[in-house]
Amino acid sequence: MWRIGSSSWRLAPSSTIGLLANSSASRTTLASRPSWPATATNAVRASDERARRVIEFAATYAGLYFKGLLLGLGLTVAAMAGAFLIGLFVALARLSQRGWLRAAGGAYVALFRGIPPLVLLYLVYFGLPAWAAQVGNPFLIALLGPLDNRLLAATLAFSVNAGAYTTEIIRASIQALPADQMEAAKSIGMTHGLAMRRIVLPQSLRIAFPPLCNEFIVILKGTSLASVIGVTELMRSAQMVAAATFLNLQAYILAAMFYVVAVIVLQTLSSLIELKLLAGSTTGD
Repeated sequence: MWRIGSSSWRLAPSSTIGLLANSSASRTTLASRPSWPATATNAVRASDERARRVIEFAATYAGLYFKGLLLGLGLTVAAMAGAFLIGLFVALARLSQRGWLRAAGGAYVALFRGIPPLVLLYLVYFGLPAWAAQVGNPFLIALLGPLDNRLLAATLAFSVNAGAYTTEIIRASIQALPADQMEAAKSIGMTHGLAMRRIVLPQSLRIAFPPLCNEFIVILKGTSLASVIGVTELMRSAQMVAAATFLNLQAYILAAMFYVVAVIVLQTLSSLIELKLLAGSTTGD
C-alpha cells in the first residue's frame, strides 16, 4: 500500500511537469508561427520571383523566337504566292468550257485537299528525292534532287496544299459576280480572256480578299509542321529552347504567344486593307 501510494505520489510531479512542458511547447509553437501579414508578404515575394524568372526567360530567348517567326513569315509569303498562282490557273480550268480541263482541275482539288499537309511534306522532302535517286534518271534527279533543301521542300508542299483551297476561293468569287458582266464585255467586242482579265478578275479578287487573308494565316500556323524536317522556324526554335533548358511549358507558351501576336497583327492589317478595298469599290460604283 505504501509503495502504491508513494508511486502515486511520485507520478504527480511527473504529470505536472509534462503538462507544463506541453504548455510551454504550445506557447513556443504559437510564437514561432508566422503571422498573416508575414505569410502574405512571402507569397508576394514568391510571386514576384516567378514573374522575374518568366520575364528573364522571355527576354533571353525572344531574339531566337523572333528570327524563327520571320523565317516562318517568309515561308508563308512564298507558299501563299505559289498557292495563289496555282489556285488562279486551276480555278480558270474548273470554269473552262473544256471538259478535260474541268476534270483535271477537280481531280487536283480532290487529291490535295485530301492529303494532310504533314504527309505531303514527308512525300516531297523524303519521298521524291529518294525516288529520283533510285530510278537513276538524270532528268528526274535534276528536277527532284533540289527538293532535299528543307525550305524549298516546305514551300512546295505548302503551296500545293494551299493551292487546292485557294482554287475554290477564287472559283467561288468569280461565280459570285453577275453573269451578265461577261456578256456585256463580249457585246462590246472583248474576247473571253480579255474580259476575264479586265472585268471579271479585278472584281472577283476583291471578293476573294478576306478568305485569301484567312488562308494566309492558316499557312502561317501550318509552317510549324516544317519543324519536323529541320526548318528553324518558330516551332523549331521553341523545341531547341525546350531541349536546352528543360523548361518545356515556358518554351511552348512563349511560342504560342508569338503566334497569337502575329495572327492579331495580320488580322488587323487585313481588316484595314479590306475597308480600303470596300471604300474604293463603293466610290467606283
